[in-house]
Amino acid sequence: MSNFFQLFVAWGVLLLVVLSFYLIDKINVIYRKYTGPEIPKTYNDGLFADLTGKALWDAMSGIPTPGYPADLVDKLRPHYEPVIRQHIEHVFMQGRQDGAKGTPNVPSNVGTFPTPRGSLESWLPMHHVSSLYQVGFDDAQHPEQWLVNQQTLDQVVAMLYARTGLILSEPYSSHLMERKLPELGDELSNEGAQAETAQASDPAVLTHETQTATLEAESSLSPPSQQVPA
Repeated sequence: MSNFFQLFVAWGVLLLVVLSFYLIDKINVIYRKYTGPEIPKTYNDGLFADLTGKALWDAMSGIPTPGYPADLVDKLRPHYEPVIRQHIEHVFMQGRQDGAKGTPNVPSNVGTFPTPRGSLESWLPMHHVSSLYQVGFDDAQHPEQWLVNQQTLDQVVAMLYARTGLILSEPYSSHLMERKLPELGDELSNEGAQAETAQASDPAVLTHETQTATLEAESSLSPPSQQVPA
């Protein structure tokens, strides 16, 4: 009887161990399913300390920020220019891609962009972001209106640079929309050629030219008038 009891206890302990391993494995599977893949750590740019997102925009826009005097903000401004440049180009290209697909979306005015020291979160006013997105969308949808799109893009960028105290060395349209510039010369050449062709084929023009040539020929063939001596 004692041997049977010991065997029963041994089988019970073995069953509990197997069940424990099974439950642990199930818990690990559920945990991995809901936590998702491991995301590599992103190192933020330590140059700006706790200035990030809207706080960074406010400081660069001249709004007094505790712990950041005006002279320190002026020193940080050149390092901020590549970040806002990436943000502007990102929104414009997003609008162009959506315009090419014909599916408008609502752009985000917050984004994280790489810097030489890591990454930095950028924030831009929503009304400026909407304008940048829309001009990119229109550039893909209506390329024939390239002049209006070009002016809109440069105006919005100029306002953003002016608000943050940055110097705009060249208009953004010079590299984001440069493909449109050769097309203007081609259109003018085509219009000139079409005008010349239409003028050459105009019957009124041909009739006038024919009459002029005939009068010139008759005047050259007619003898000179002789004067009678007095």
